[in-house]
Amino acid sequence: MGHDGENVRFVPFGGQAPDPDAFLSTVLDGWGAQQRAKDFAPATIGTRRRVVMSLVDFSGRYPWEWTLADADEFFSHARAVRNLSHGTVRSYQGAIKLFCDYACDPHYDWCQQAARSFGQVFAQVVTELNRLTHAQPTEARPAKRPFTQAELQELFDLADLEVERILAAGRKGALAAWRDAIAFKTAYSWGLRSNELRHL
Repeated sequence: MGHDGENVRFVPFGGQAPDPDAFLSTVLDGWGAQQRAKDFAPATIGTRRRVVMSLVDFSGRYPWEWTLADADEFFSHARAVRNLSHGTVRSYQGAIKLFCDYACDPHYDWCQQAARSFGQVFAQVVTELNRLTHAQPTEARPAKRPFTQAELQELFDLADLEVERILAAGRKGALAAWRDAIAFKTAYSWGLRSNELRHL
C-alpha cells in the first residue's frame, strides 16, 4: 500500500486479533529484503535473522517489547554462560542494532503498525550503555594478536644482529641468516602468507 509516495507493507489482520508471530515474520522478511538491496550475502542475512530470533526466544518477548535489560541479560549470558568470544558477542550486538535501526526507521512504518496492533513500538536496545567496545585493535585472543610496531622493529633488528653474530664468530650460516632476515621483512612489507613466501 502506498504511503507518502513510498512502498510500505501493512499486515492484513482483517477483523481478527493481531498475530504477533506473523507480524514479526513480516518485519524480518522486510529487513531481509532491505539487506539484499544492500547486497549482503544470503548467509549473512540468515545469521542476523537467527540472532534476532535468539533474543526473542531468550527474552520471551517480541522485539517491540524489548528493553535494554533484555539485551543486557542476553549478551551477558552469551559471554558469561555460553562463553562466546568477545568478537562473536560484538557481532550479535551489531545484528540486533541493525535490526532495531531498521524497525525504528519511520520510512518503513513498522512502529506505527506495532502501536496500532500491540500498543507498543520498537526501540533501540543496543546503545553505548551496553555495547562491547574494542578492548584492543584486534578481536583475536591475545595469543594471536599482531605484533606492535616496536615488537616488529625488535624482531627485524634481532634478525639483522644474528647475521653479524655469525660473521663475527667465524661460523657458517651467515647467508642463511641474512636470507631469513630479508624474508621476515618481505613477508611483513607485502603481507605474504607463508606459502606465498615459500614460493617466492
